[in-house]
Order: sequence, then C-alpha cells, then structure tokens
Amino acid sequence: MRRLNGKQGLRRSQFAKELKGADLEKVLLVPIDVSKVLQKSMILNYFGDVIETPFPFMVSQTGMSLLIQKIEEARQSCHAEKVFVGIEATGHYYEDIVRILTEEGYSVHIVNPATTHEERKQHLTYTKTDDIDLYLIAEALVGNKATNSKLASGVYKQLQNLTRARRSEINKRSRIKMELRGIHDQIWREYQGVSVLVDHKVKTTKIFSDFWGKASLHLLKNYPHASQVLELGEDGLRALSKQHNLKIRKKTIDKLLFAAKESVSKPIEQLSSELFLLKQKIKAYEWHTTNIELYDKEIERTFVQTDGLFLLTVPGIGLITATEIYCEMGDISLYNNASQLIKKAGTNPVIKQSGADGGYYGCISKQGNSNLRRAVYTAGRCLSAHNEALKPFYNRLKEKGKKARKIYIAMGNKFIKIAFAMLKNQQPFEWNHSDFNYEKEIMKKLSQPLAA
Repeated sequence: MRRLNGKQGLRRSQFAKELKGADLEKVLLVPIDVSKVLQKSMILNYFGDVIETPFPFMVSQTGMSLLIQKIEEARQSCHAEKVFVGIEATGHYYEDIVRILTEEGYSVHIVNPATTHEERKQHLTYTKTDDIDLYLIAEALVGNKATNSKLASGVYKQLQNLTRARRSEINKRSRIKMELRGIHDQIWREYQGVSVLVDHKVKTTKIFSDFWGKASLHLLKNYPHASQVLELGEDGLRALSKQHNLKIRKKTIDKLLFAAKESVSKPIEQLSSELFLLKQKIKAYEWHTTNIELYDKEIERTFVQTDGLFLLTVPGIGLITATEIYCEMGDISLYNNASQLIKKAGTNPVIKQSGADGGYYGCISKQGNSNLRRAVYTAGRCLSAHNEALKPFYNRLKEKGKKARKIYIAMGNKFIKIAFAMLKNQQPFEWNHSDFNYEKEIMKKLSQPLAA
C-alpha cells in the first residue's frame, strides 16, 4: 500500500520503515518520561511484557551510563534485534537525552505530550503518574504515533536560537509600545492624533506619519506635554528641528501647535508620576530596539554562510523571513517532498470527506511548528504585496473569492514548495523578466556586501 507521506508527514513512514521485516518477539521498547530533574524509564518487549521495571535516572554521565547499561543488558537477555526508544517531548529537557542516545546508535522517536494525553483518554483513566505515562508512551510508539528524532543542530539550531530570541524582543517591545501610548494619553492625548467633527463625522489627523520616528521620539522624551510645545512656539520648533536634524515640516509644526492649543490635559505639575513612567518606558523601548538591531546583524552574519541565501533570490522575501523559514524547516534532506514541510508548519488544510462527496476543505490544521507557521504566513503576506512573478497565482485565488488570510496561507505554502525545490536543487529563483537579477536581489536585502 502506498504511503501517504505528503498527508501524514514523516510520522508513520519513519517508524514503519525501521520496523519492517523485524521479528517482533525480538523488538524492545524503551519509553522515557522526562522532567527537569529526575527522569524515569522502563523496558518492555513489543507485546508489552515488562523486561525491566520502571527505574529513575539522572541526565548526567552516571545516569546516562546506567540507562544504556540496562538497555544493553535487556538486549542481550532477550537477544533483541531492534531497540526503539520513545521519549515524551517536555520543554527542552528531552533534547540532551535524544542527542546522547542518537549518538550511541539507538533509534529514538519523540512522542508529543498531546498523544499520551489522548492515549490516557482511550484507557478511560484520568490518573497521571510517571509509571502510567511510561506505558502510554510505549503504546504510542507501538501505535506508530511518534515522530522522528532529528533535532535541529549546527547552523539550524544557532539560527533558531537567534530568530526566536529576536521574536521575543519584538513581542516585548510591542507590549512596551502599547503601554507607552497609554501613559502618554494621560499626559497629552491629542499628540497621537487630533480628532475633529466634519459634516457630523469624526476625522482624525495624525501629527506624525510615524509615531516611533526620530522627530516624534525626540519630542516624547524632551517635550511630552502640550504646554512645553506651546512654550517653544513655531520658531522654537523650527530651531529644534534644525539643531537635531529632525526634519519637521511646517505642516507638522502647525498640526503640533493646533493639538497643543486644543489639549485639555492636566497641568504639567500634576503629572510627575506619569512623566517618570513615560521616561522609563522610552528607555525600555530604545533598549529593546538596540537589541533587535544587534540580533539582526548576528542573524545576517550567520545566515550568509548557509545555502539559505537561495531564499533571498525570491522578490518580496526579506532576510528575517528567509532565515526563520530556513532554520525552522531544518535539513530538507530528511524530507521527501514539500507537502511534509507544509504539514510540519500546520498550514495544511483540514479535509473532511466521506463517500461520493468531494469533501470540504476547512481551516488549516495548526498542528506542528508554530514558529514555522508564523513565518509561512508572513512570507505569504510579503509575496502577495511585493512579488510580481507570483501575481497570477494571487489573482487566481482572489478571483475565486478567497479571503485575504486564506490567500496569504496559500502563498506561504507556495513559497515552501519553491524553497524546497531551490534548496534541493541548489538553484536560485528563476523569473523571465528583463529587470530581474538574483544577485542584485540578494544584495539589496543585506546590510553588508558578501565576501568573495
């Protein structure tokens, strides 16, 4: 029977391939339940007979030697031909165990905690102990519900650490930006936009096109209250702009002064705590912004040394998006086709079909790597707006009445297929357009020239 690798990912095909042809009476299962400090394991045969009762061990030289010793003793006593290790993915604590056992030559398979939870429900028990979890992990392994054990390593792991840390900084800065806006609303609410009634409709005019631009931040730090701007006046604002190269135009100055005159804020003397908090939030915002810039430089320095540069040849795909997709996909030699990567991202559609009915394609599964899924969605948005080569595909989806988010997912999946082909064949993006040059496309996305 043909395996549906594109639909099932690598879950079933990997385990079935290793088990095929083996004498099941000579197959050992080693489930491992992981925690931060104390780990637990046991050894069974394929039919569930206990060879070694549950025993604890530590993730140390002594503890891992104990585990390996017990596995080898069980292998010799049962004359086992195959040993399968099943380990539940718990935070990052399982990674060292997987790495050590893989280096020792064992076949290690990772079990999603959601899988053991479903196994527990099937047994109609809500009791949760380490010993019960070991049996459930073993049953998940026998039921072919584990995934392969290929953890990210080398440059993939380095880039994962960097991009995920950068994403964390972005999220922290976003939260600070919301808090900063809220605090400044209490000081001078009109600064973020002046609202007036025109023909019984509210019309809001922004003072600065970029609230987080150089000029706006300078005023937030030094002149956050309306009275301070009124004290400067038009001449003072123009002199300030010239002195600090803020490039504040007359139109913006007029809007600033109008907003200051219309302000109903408290007197500045009554806002000492708000002004202090605003100053602290601005410092935090600038600190996170500096960190993000440092991450960007380190990501670029590492990424340009990989074959991930092929992804930058696609118009509309920037450095960060390309890096996130490259490192979250991992080594593509482990995959047979791009559909497996789409399933890994969880952007594959949920299909419900039965009988003669053609089936219903619903929302995406959202199962798998959430970091890759976010990067795929971002790539889809960028391609929809900035890639003329894929515009016909975008237009076809739009003509079918697809909504924007569905189009972004479809465009992102399209990019996964393109990226898989480029990395597999080690070839850049091809587009028959007179103005397109893949080398120029790469260079305009990098801050530093590539080494020869």
